Amino acid sequence: MSGIGGPGAITGAAQRLQSLHQVEPQRGITLEPPAGAANKTDFADTLSGVLSEVNGLQQRADQLTEQFAAGEVQNLHEVVIAQQEAAIAFQLVQSVRDKLLQSYQELMRMQV
Repeated sequence: MSGIGGPGAITGAAQRLQSLHQVEPQRGITLEPPAGAANKTDFADTLSGVLSEVNGLQQRADQLTEQFAAGEVQNLHEVVIAQQEAAIAFQLVQSVRDKLLQSYQELMRMQV
């Protein structure tokens, strides 16, 4: 199971977020894409994709909760797992947002 709602969804989102900043130990942070990276997506596309996946996880968790309350879903474990996946994905997005805000504020404090 992969994609929205599957166990690999959070892993995929985390891998995309980790790839947002590429750090090379000897040369520092790369600001230009490496050669041959024409087919890679930019930051806005990556962020949009991650937010869409998190939204999908939250919608799936809400849907399963409603179905469980209506008696359509008998497996409580599936409902709880979906809710936890959505919560963890949301916490990840919040952490990235906080780091980005922190970085922006740090840049604004720098004197030129």
